[in-house]
Amino acid sequence: MLEHFKGDEELVSKIQDYGLQAERGKLILTKFLNPHERKIVHDVLGHQFAIYEEGGLDGAENKRVIICQDYYDITPEDFKIKVFVIDYNDHFGKLTHRDVLGALMHLGIDRSVIGDICEKPLAMSVCEENSAYIQMNLNKIKRSHIHLRENMGRLSVQIDYTTKRFYLSSLRLDKVVASFFKLSRTKAQEAILRGDVKVNYKVNMNIAYLLVDGDMISLRHYGRVKLSDTKNITRNENHIVDALYYK
Repeated sequence: MLEHFKGDEELVSKIQDYGLQAERGKLILTKFLNPHERKIVHDVLGHQFAIYEEGGLDGAENKRVIICQDYYDITPEDFKIKVFVIDYNDHFGKLTHRDVLGALMHLGIDRSVIGDICEKPLAMSVCEENSAYIQMNLNKIKRSHIHLRENMGRLSVQIDYTTKRFYLSSLRLDKVVASFFKLSRTKAQEAILRGDVKVNYKVNMNIAYLLVDGDMISLRHYGRVKLSDTKNITRNENHIVDALYYK
């Protein structure tokens, strides 16, 4: 099976182990998984077990997954997710998704225990088993003192983009990365071959990979951008595309 999941062998092996545990009747609860990781869970185990997903926020991109026999009666509480609203005085400026994630990483928090971070209001979902540590230790982000208030209702993820139009001779990965992130073609190729570029949440080291409408491209330390292909071509046969930059 591993040969069908090139680049994801470690994850597939872990999922297969989850399957062995589920066969023995155990209910498996993962940490937060991105869409690519969740698709692999379904591909590997979806024909054998019941699979449930929950992100704690409506429209969440990252979700915890439950893998179990179909006789289990799953409730929202079984996902063990807490959602915190981040209260702060914006005297020192507005805090962003990147600010919150950076502060959590600085505390040594593993990314997989954090779900989505939304900005309206500023809030985040976290694994319940890590929530006490986060609530105790995350009290300042940049120059702002903050307070984590547990949200008892339901919030929706709202993503803001800034959009920029590009005229590209090709939708090759190296060309798009160079254009979207303002790099030379050589620097873009180096980043791709280094494994610093992901397409749809998976590392892609093929500089000639052809992107399509809706692909998500992320570059380490630069952020991520969604490609929106207008399907229009200029007289010089350049592709007219929009880059949707996550704020």
